[in-house]
Amino acid sequence: MWRLKSPLREYIVGVTLLAVAAAVVSLVRLRHLSLQDVAIFVALLGCGVIAIESTRGVREVQGTVRRDLQTVWYLAIAITLPPVCAFLAPVPLAAYKLWRVRRGFVYRQVFSNATISIAYGCASLLFHALPRGLAGPSPGTDTHILRWTGLVACCGALAWFINNGLLLVAIKLAATGARLRDLFTNREAITSDLLELSLAVSLSLVVAMNPVLMVLALPSLVFYRRYLLHSQHVAHVRIDSKTGLLNAGTWQREAEVEFFRALHAGTPLAVALVDIDHFKDVDETAGHLVRDQLLRDIAGMLKDQLPSQDLIGRFGHEEFAILLPQTDRLQAQRISERLRDHIAGEPIAIESGNQAGFVFRLTVSIGVAVLNESRRALAELIGAADSALDQARSTGWSKVYVSPDGSDDDDVMGA
Repeated sequence: MWRLKSPLREYIVGVTLLAVAAAVVSLVRLRHLSLQDVAIFVALLGCGVIAIESTRGVREVQGTVRRDLQTVWYLAIAITLPPVCAFLAPVPLAAYKLWRVRRGFVYRQVFSNATISIAYGCASLLFHALPRGLAGPSPGTDTHILRWTGLVACCGALAWFINNGLLLVAIKLAATGARLRDLFTNREAITSDLLELSLAVSLSLVVAMNPVLMVLALPSLVFYRRYLLHSQHVAHVRIDSKTGLLNAGTWQREAEVEFFRALHAGTPLAVALVDIDHFKDVDETAGHLVRDQLLRDIAGMLKDQLPSQDLIGRFGHEEFAILLPQTDRLQAQRISERLRDHIAGEPIAIESGNQAGFVFRLTVSIGVAVLNESRRALAELIGAADSALDQARSTGWSKVYVSPDGSDDDDVMGA
């Protein structure tokens, strides 16, 4: 950890010390903790341990925001037990996981659990500060149980914002070019977080009504945890690690499905191949760190400029493939020109390494081909787009070339 650059190192230490201080203060101010509270605390921690053990042999995907469902137990602790339990709960679970799952960087796991301690400790303080008529230790009946459940959900959402806000700052300090939208606000992340919140609120309700019933929730949470890990592995295999786009194999498989759908339905379809001009020169002179950032930024521009239904993949070293469903020749031409102009007009500032502070302006050449009677296979369509890309590069840089449809004349659009 001490090799980390400032201010990331100070931030991680500061947040961790804040969590320790909050736990100590809450422990000093504790007035009473009944044997029943201790039993519930130990039981919920035991469920967390069982969940860790059940998935200990499944390797977690690195380089992503992990959703391990441990926060389900933390919210139940924060709601049904005194705040000190919420501040302290991540300590034994983190220690157990570090002992049993010896993967990853220790300081990252400690920091992650420090943010959880702060987040769910604050949520617990808020919930227990509410008037008993609104909240209280028991959900009650009739409209009170609805208010109680709604407040628990609000406290869970508050903990989510605090936890992810603290993580977001660390990610930005570690990698200023990180695309936080891909980590926190993509559809899969939002769906997982909402489901996790729903499970946490349900478990809190069950424990508040009768703690013994938590045993019924454990199997479903364990199975969902295994499913979530499997989904993360599947997504990881599909994605190119340098750009966050589909890798070449996945792009071709998914493009094949769209191709045959368009072929059978008689709907238009286009393929565009995008190549970064003079990128080999940049690679040789600037180095691999700059190369990787430039690839990420170009990939980000493509994702920002194209609708979600368009398939975008990394097709080669500096080449990207785009499948455009429901897109005819004229539309594909306009889209390609817009992409070319947008990339050419966006300066890319290097954020780290020896080249930090330098600004690059890159251009791209694009070859486009559309589905027609002479192209009845995806390979033929890709081949036509590749030939169009060669034509664009042979006539100059920053060009768009649209492969002609038989009788049409060649279309070349300059910068």
